[in-house]
Amino acid sequence: MFTTNFVPTDARTNASLILILVFLLASPTIGLGDETVVLFDAGGFAEDSIYPPGDLTDVHHGGGKWTPAGDSAQPGEIVILEDQPFGRALRRHQTGRQPTDTDLLDFPAVAATRLTVAFDARVSTADSRTLDLFLLCPGQTEAQHQASVLIWGYHPGKLSYFDGQYHDIADLDTDWHRYELVHDLSANTFDVWIDGRPVAEGLGWRNPFSPETAFGRLRIGSIRGQKGQFADIANLRITAEPTPPAITVVPPAAGGLLASDSEGVFRFLVTADRPVAAEAIRLWINGQEVTERLSVTGTELAREATFGGLAVNTSYLAKITAANERGTSERVTRFYTFRDKVDGYRGIWFTLGQMTGEHGDKYSGGLAFCFSHTLTPMAVYAPEVQKTFFVYGGTTGPEDRYLLVMASYYDHQHHRVPRPTIVRDQRGINDPHDNPSIAIDPQGHLWIFIAGRGRGRPGQIFRSTQPYCTEAFEKIISREQTYSQVWYVPDKGFLHLLTLYTRGRELYWETSRDGQDWTTEPAKDLNKLAGFAGHYQVSRLHGSTVGTAFNYHPGGSVDRRTNIYYAQTDDFGQTWTTVDGRPLTTPLDDRDNPALVVDYQAQGRLFYITKLLFDHDGHPVILGVSSGGYQPGPDNDPRVWEITRWTGDRWITRPITESDHNYDMGSLYLDGDRWTVIGPALPGPQPYFTGGEVGLWSSLDRGETWRLKRRITQDSPMNHSYVRRPHLPADPFFAMWADGDSSQFSISRLFFTNSTGDRLYMLPYEMDEDFAEPILLDPPTPAVGSSLIP
Repeated sequence: MFTTNFVPTDARTNASLILILVFLLASPTIGLGDETVVLFDAGGFAEDSIYPPGDLTDVHHGGGKWTPAGDSAQPGEIVILEDQPFGRALRRHQTGRQPTDTDLLDFPAVAATRLTVAFDARVSTADSRTLDLFLLCPGQTEAQHQASVLIWGYHPGKLSYFDGQYHDIADLDTDWHRYELVHDLSANTFDVWIDGRPVAEGLGWRNPFSPETAFGRLRIGSIRGQKGQFADIANLRITAEPTPPAITVVPPAAGGLLASDSEGVFRFLVTADRPVAAEAIRLWINGQEVTERLSVTGTELAREATFGGLAVNTSYLAKITAANERGTSERVTRFYTFRDKVDGYRGIWFTLGQMTGEHGDKYSGGLAFCFSHTLTPMAVYAPEVQKTFFVYGGTTGPEDRYLLVMASYYDHQHHRVPRPTIVRDQRGINDPHDNPSIAIDPQGHLWIFIAGRGRGRPGQIFRSTQPYCTEAFEKIISREQTYSQVWYVPDKGFLHLLTLYTRGRELYWETSRDGQDWTTEPAKDLNKLAGFAGHYQVSRLHGSTVGTAFNYHPGGSVDRRTNIYYAQTDDFGQTWTTVDGRPLTTPLDDRDNPALVVDYQAQGRLFYITKLLFDHDGHPVILGVSSGGYQPGPDNDPRVWEITRWTGDRWITRPITESDHNYDMGSLYLDGDRWTVIGPALPGPQPYFTGGEVGLWSSLDRGETWRLKRRITQDSPMNHSYVRRPHLPADPFFAMWADGDSSQFSISRLFFTNSTGDRLYMLPYEMDEDFAEPILLDPPTPAVGSSLIP
């Protein structure tokens, strides 16, 4: 199928779309015969007006468009070669700097065909990484849109591909070689030919895609290599086999979300190298044919179709067909007109991409409520209105990995939930490291703190426009902030614990009386609590005391996280002390300091910190998982759920149970001498992957001994993960979590249970009305495809 990726994601007018299509039709590289179609040909980089010697420029060439590396990154260079088989080449330099130095080549996108990328290349050294080549979806650069990935020198002397792990396929030297990457776009595989011979067949891609997905971008990069090294590319040519018309949906974002200014219009393009009659294009919306209402413009080779009159805050399923002499193509797609609401509770699915073996990623699955060791609280009970307000990482629909920061509530009086509110569209981010936390001020306003990631992706603070209301939010500030843990201290204001990536993951704090005076430069202005190699923390408010428990990352590696440290403040961050009142000098900058509680490093074990609470004596109790190593799988068993508590004169640690994954994270509840843990520590349908079945463990002697009291979920189709505890929990909304297949992409549903675990509820995945009752379940939880789940 043939289409074009030259439609920008923010294109909104017919005029701009038609101009783009006219540009495509003017290209001499389209439709050059029945056997192959040439999508792009660099012509040996010989044309001086397009490729003058020096830095590559932002230029169109035939059906292609170059976007050289910008900002502080180094663009490729057109070099004149002497005493070489070719006169010119595109040279990618290794700079040894942190920015990803990559050039982008957009070409007319194709789908469901065989796509060949051919070129000559040489590298200056075979002993280090010199060149990376990625095939991507049109207009995209993020990891989730990457298809084939080929890498020169990741392993010294080897050519490798990446499908979540690195695999060597051929020896590497510094001579010129002719490479052909032949992609089967429907099968999600590619073959590699070198100098006319096949060296690898049926190689996997970094991500799976549906068979009709279009691809139209190459990313040519030099990443994390040695300064001064380079790779040369010459005679770049991209071809494809002809197929029926291609259908490309524009301009929804990756999650199918129509832009807020699209005026409820659904648009798509039909492009081909043979004529397509307007009447040969048909459309069905939610099962009903609406072709009569479809507006079709453009030429026989490049049609634009629009369908209007769509309702807001609604899910749609579209089926499109288009035919010409080469055959009929069909595209089925979901799209959404969400502006401020979503018509159901849909959790985000995520995989980190750090594959370590047969047991998959370091963590993955339904991560709507992650991470226990970075964000808290994600729910707060408000007795004034008898509602539990909660936030989570949502998405648009069952096929999407498109993060929406969501807020909602459970109404305890009426046993119902509203349609959830979009606090912020994360604009193509699929990473729940951006998940939110929540606090409520004395006036009832909801404060949503959205985490950014690293130093380049900012976080935000939002405030509800009305007390105890999730209908609308106003943005207070956008700035560098990650992993917000926010507590409203009575009669004082907000105490905000956060992480900044200043020298690794370092812990900071700030205060605000009314939430209106946050600094715009946290790394410059805020107080640092701890900064020795990196940390994750959990925290809790108890009266006017805020405590934090954290681990540390030897050598800056999160995969070596270990130890427990504890600090607290009872004067709104003016001073910090140990649990027994000894003053701490901040920032803590050494592994061995007075805040050290448990030295897991000396035991040769890791520690994944999960929860902090205070018992009825005001003593801290810390929940976490100790482990033999970071990789998933049985080699690092046992993974022991443990509590460490302060008795009044010493810290003691006691085991609770064992599970099969480091990120099996649950919640802790303390009621006098009765202590409860609710979490996914039971074996699940995806063993040794993130999550499992949810159980309830009980102790009647303040954590000395524990027993499994109830299996809350049973025979589930997917693992459950990240059980979270509302602040000041009230039945029946006592613990909440999400499910998801941790071994492969899936939908993710949201659940909650009561304090005894004998009532299991699922929030409605789809909602036809403004309010709905949670669905009471008798285990097992429903399978995907049941009457409750699309």
